[in-house]
Amino acid sequence: MTYEVPPPPGPPAPPPNAGGRPGGSFDPASVNRLDWVILGAGALLFIFSFFAYESASANIMGAHYSQDWNAWNFDHGFFIAWFAMAIGVASAAVLALSLFVPTVSLPAAPRMITFVGFAVSFVLYVIAIFAHDDFGDIVSHAFGFWISLILAAVGAVVALMRAQQTNTALPGPLSGLPRIGN
Repeated sequence: MTYEVPPPPGPPAPPPNAGGRPGGSFDPASVNRLDWVILGAGALLFIFSFFAYESASANIMGAHYSQDWNAWNFDHGFFIAWFAMAIGVASAAVLALSLFVPTVSLPAAPRMITFVGFAVSFVLYVIAIFAHDDFGDIVSHAFGFWISLILAAVGAVVALMRAQQTNTALPGPLSGLPRIGN
């Protein structure tokens, strides 16, 4: 019985085109740092929606009672805060989609959608400050709410900067906003 040694393999096959991008795999360094800030703001908005948005605390006859509500509680005006969070997260998702799946066609410029979404999110958080039931001194906005408000503001400002840097046309009176950043 004879055994034949197979011929040595030829040159390796070229790797498949990863993600439909020329040049192979995705390089995170190719994404602008400000875009990472926007994506991070959206992710953190989602994470902080599970932290306390409202907190109630009272001492009744020597006993201490406390209650916390997050963005996922829809009573006492919290729906506005949840909606603000959802719009902010969706705005970051639009940007992620445009960056990582550039073949997807969106109804408007992704950077314009991202900026307007974060701006609406910020305005809704400001409205949510005043939209809950008035419980007097025992109820107040909590850590998660204030961090989310700041994240929405950061997302809006940085999204505006990136829209202006990429010469994205903004709708209506927003097109006249002064340029910020470099």
